[in-house]
Amino acid sequence: MFKMNFLIDKYIKEEISTEERRELKRWVEESEDNLSYFRKYLIENNAYDLKEFDSELGYQRFLKRIEEKRKSKNKFVVFYKYAAMFIGLVAVGYLIRTGFSDTTNTKTTLTNISTDKLNNEKIRIKLADGSIRTFNDGDDEVLTNDKGEIVASKNEETIDFTSDIISETVELVYNEISIPKGKTFKIKLSDGTMVWLNAGSKLRFPENFASASGERVVYLDGEAFFDVTTNKNKPFIVNTNEVNIQVLGTQFNVSNYDTDNAIETTLVEGAVKVYEIDTPEHQLQLTPSYQASFNKVNSSLVKEKVDTSIYTSWMKNKLIVDGLTFSQILKKLERSHDVAFINNAKNLDHEMFKGEFRNDQNIETILKTISLSTPFIYEINQNTITISK
Repeated sequence: MFKMNFLIDKYIKEEISTEERRELKRWVEESEDNLSYFRKYLIENNAYDLKEFDSELGYQRFLKRIEEKRKSKNKFVVFYKYAAMFIGLVAVGYLIRTGFSDTTNTKTTLTNISTDKLNNEKIRIKLADGSIRTFNDGDDEVLTNDKGEIVASKNEETIDFTSDIISETVELVYNEISIPKGKTFKIKLSDGTMVWLNAGSKLRFPENFASASGERVVYLDGEAFFDVTTNKNKPFIVNTNEVNIQVLGTQFNVSNYDTDNAIETTLVEGAVKVYEIDTPEHQLQLTPSYQASFNKVNSSLVKEKVDTSIYTSWMKNKLIVDGLTFSQILKKLERSHDVAFINNAKNLDHEMFKGEFRNDQNIETILKTISLSTPFIYEINQNTITISK
C-alpha cells in the first residue's frame, strides 16, 4: 500500500509519470476497495480544493485544471474524469460508466438555462366518502370527511389512520393517496403498519381493516416500503395488478411503476410470498436480502440475492445506481426531481453506470456529474430537459 500512497501523492502533486499513471489507473480499477481507498485518500488530502467544490467557482476551477492537463487523444482523459467524480462525492455524488473506453475525443458542452422549480403539486387523498383533500407535506392538521368526522391526523410528513374507535361494520371502504413527483410521504394504516411512499406513487388502502375480513389488502401503483404490523390471523397483501406480495409481519420494498418493465419486491426483514395473481400456484418464497422480480413482458418471476440498501436508498433521499442504464437513470430523475427528459442522444440509452447521488441536489448539478463520465449536451427549459450529442 505504501507504493500506491506514493503514486497517489505524485498524482495529487501532478508529478506522476505516464507509466506511473497507468499503474495507478490499473490498481484503482481492480476492485471496489481500491476505488474507495483512492477516493478517501484524495478527500483526506484535500485534493483539488475540495473545500470549494460546493460552489460553482470551485467546480469550474477543477474542470479548468483537468482541461489544462488534456492533450490530443490522451489515453488517460477518462481516468481524470474518474478522479473528478470520486472527489465530487463530497458534494454532488458520483457516477461511473461501466466498461468505459481508454480514449475519448468528445468535448462536453453545457447549456445552462434557468432551473426554476415548477412543482407546486400537493399530496392528494381521496377519502372513502368520495371527498378529496390536498395538503402540503410539512403542515400539521386533522383530516376530516364531508360530515366533519376526523378520519386521520397529520403530523409533518406522516398521516396517521389509527383510531381507538371500533368499526361496527364489516364493509371495507377505501382511501386513496397520491404522491406527486418530487415528493415522498409516509402514512400509518389503521392496523399500525407504516408505509413510506416514493415520488409519483399511489396507494389505495382500507380506512379501517374490518374485523370480519380475513386479509389486509392494499393496492400499489409506484413504489413503497412497508413495515407491516404482525397479525398471524390476517395476512397483509400488497396487490400490484399482476402480482401479489403476501406477508404476516415484515419489512420490504415494492417497486411497481407503469414506466418500468418489472415489478420488484425486495425483502429486508422477515419473510414474504410473491405470486402471479392469475397463477397463484406459481410462487416464490423470499428470505432477507432476496428480491423477486416479475417481468411484465414475458410474465417470468425470478429471484436473486441483492444489496437491499440500493433499493431502499430513496427513503434516505439518495439515488444509488448499480448497473442501471442511462434511460433508467433518467426515469428515476424524472420522478425524484419532477422534470421531463427529451433524450435525442439515443446512443446513450443502453450505457450502464454505477454511482450515487443525493436527491436533494439540484438537477443541473447531477447532470454535470453524469456528463463528466459520458459527455453530452443538455438544455434546461423550465422543468423540461433536452439531451443531445
